[in-house]
Amino acid sequence: MSSPQGQRIQASCVTIWGSGDYDIDVETDDWASYYAVVKKDFGSSFGPPLTITGICQSEVHAWSELDRMLGLWAKVIQSGEPMTEEQSLEIFGGPNGRNKPILRQFFAETKKRRMEPDGKST
Repeated sequence: MSSPQGQRIQASCVTIWGSGDYDIDVETDDWASYYAVVKKDFGSSFGPPLTITGICQSEVHAWSELDRMLGLWAKVIQSGEPMTEEQSLEIFGGPNGRNKPILRQFFAETKKRRMEPDGKST
């Protein structure tokens, strides 16, 4: 990936998951919806997906969404601070934030399930 965007994506991968080679690709099954996938490249095989973007409407949009996600995620890693819920929503909320409502519900349910009947966290 020699474009400036490709270089940013590669640099973000290294910041997030460490040195190594990454298989970064945009995939589609129907030529109408696209998503970007990052996998570790072990030379003779690939690891499981490390991240996948939400569904995008074009290949260009999928690359832009991956660049956006990984750039924000890398900044969190570089800060040395734990990722906040708001940062998670911004990073993983999907293109144009359209998945934020369901992600908020997931976070709320996760918090609820961590609480014991007496109201204390587990």
